[in-house]
Amino acid sequence: MKRKLNRERRQIYPESGEGGLELTAIGDVRITGRLGEGVTCVVCRGEWRDRDVTVKLYKASAVEWHARRHHQELAEFEYRRNMEFYEAPGLARYVARPLAYLSTGPVSALVQERLDGILYHRYYRDRNGEVPDSLVEHVRRIIELAHEAGLYDVDLHARNVMVVSEYGEPIPKLFDFNYIPFHVRPRNPFVALLLKTGWLGRRSRDFRKLREFHDFKRLEKNPVHSDNP
Repeated sequence: MKRKLNRERRQIYPESGEGGLELTAIGDVRITGRLGEGVTCVVCRGEWRDRDVTVKLYKASAVEWHARRHHQELAEFEYRRNMEFYEAPGLARYVARPLAYLSTGPVSALVQERLDGILYHRYYRDRNGEVPDSLVEHVRRIIELAHEAGLYDVDLHARNVMVVSEYGEPIPKLFDFNYIPFHVRPRNPFVALLLKTGWLGRRSRDFRKLREFHDFKRLEKNPVHSDNP
């Protein structure tokens, strides 16, 4: 039986000038500021149960697009995929911990641990490409551990990775999990056929993304993933 999805959201998240956000709370999460905005969501700072958190407030267009194309709630999907990565052996060190989600009513949201860091893209640029070999090796290790756990299509690129300090060592952290793997929902019948016959492997896109990880010209030319609205 197909679940009934809430596709009629029209939420917006405006700023109220010097007063900050007009939306100040979601349930017991207190919104304390705005961090930024992407194609699918507005990202805010928040406080939840005595801890600092990041709150993703999904835009109505993204919620409705995801429901229409994939027949599921975006907030729940990202929470569960985030949790799969977080609970995979060895990956918790590299993944923002998912804490809660809301997918009913007028607001759709995901709550994650707050990451205190800088996007890899900016980290690399600020250092003119001089980054520790150990940091690059950690990025490779993420793919290795994900594949060992049966997780593929990590959607790895330099704007999806946060660099945080762990006892003085820069460590990459994943925080974006709203992309449905291509082997779960192939983009077209030809890709489905290649996957079915074994001509295209589940690991293939991750290996390609790893090879292109420092190709920022490619990233800046296509800042939004083609499978997003």
